[in-house]
This record gives sequence, structure tokens and C-alpha cells, in this order.
Amino acid sequence: MEVYRSDVQTIYYYEDKSLMKVVVSPETEYIGDENYQEAQWKEVAMIRKYRPSKMIINVQDLRYTLPPEMQEWTAQNIMLPMIQLCVKRAAYIIPVDFYAQLSIEQLVTELPEMNYITMFFKDEKTAMEWLNSFQ
Repeated sequence: MEVYRSDVQTIYYYEDKSLMKVVVSPETEYIGDENYQEAQWKEVAMIRKYRPSKMIINVQDLRYTLPPEMQEWTAQNIMLPMIQLCVKRAAYIIPVDFYAQLSIEQLVTELPEMNYITMFFKDEKTAMEWLNSFQ
């Protein structure tokens, strides 16, 4: 079920699977730090509301390259609360753009806690199989 939509992302929640799916829009190339942060706060609000144990973050169409200071901000203000709230596993569908992909991978390594709950995938089917292997 779709629970939120903006120009930057669409968020779905599947209660029967305790799964939240975030799909990032290709309209992200020039969003800038402020719009990026706003989108991330909305994601945390949806996590607080629905409390999923698993997430798929589809950033295949991400065009925004996270600068190092945004990677650090995201790790501390988004990823850490995400783990503390409820998320046990997160599967990232990686971007086609090399620099965007690298910034996502660097973001996850900002927090040691993310290394054991996060995997990167090239397609959603494989990511879903990995997530479904956990209860």
C-alpha cells in the first residue's frame, strides 16, 4: 500500500510482511541538501508510524551524489534512528550512477551497526529473497 508520495520518493508499507519499500525518483539530480534532508525526515516519520522490521530502499534511479557531510548527517540522523526504532534488515537496490552508488555504500559504512543488517543488490527480486530469508 502506498503511504507517501513526493517528487523525490514514494514509500510503500506492507503490513503482512512488516516491510517498507522506498523508491527514489530519477528527479533527484538537482534536489540539493535541504530537499534531500526533508525527504529523509519524511522517511523516518513513516518508519516511526508503521514500524517495519524490513526495508527495501530502491535507489536505482538516484541521481544525487551524497557529499561526505550529508553521508555523515544521514548516518547519525536517519540510519541510527532507523535501527533503534525497529528495522532489522535493509536491502538497497543500488544506483546505476557510479558516484551515487559509491556515496550510498559509503553512507552505510558510516555506522558499524549497519554492516550486519544491510546488503546491496542489483535487482528487487534478489533483495526480496534475502529479506524473506529472515523472520
